[in-house]
Amino acid sequence: MIELWYEWNSVRSFKVRIVPAEKGVAWIDRTLELLKFEHLSADYLSLNPNGVVPTLVHAGIPVFESTQICHYLEKLHPIPRLSHQQADK
Repeated sequence: MIELWYEWNSVRSFKVRIVPAEKGVAWIDRTLELLKFEHLSADYLSLNPNGVVPTLVHAGIPVFESTQICHYLEKLHPIPRLSHQQADK
């Protein structure tokens, strides 16, 4: 199971939420409120020391940056294919 830490209004978070939704992959929803500075909490900074959203956590390993998260999900769940980049790269 994957956990997705994101802020609802973040464009990069929106981009990342589309991928598992299109692939039919369930995730644990971890919504953060940037205006409440939840992305700067000690718990979140232990996952993503950059303090930015989104962050995906799979098997205890965090993945940062929206493009990297999309590539990671494409490799983890190659069907349906959403990227032109080969899933094995």
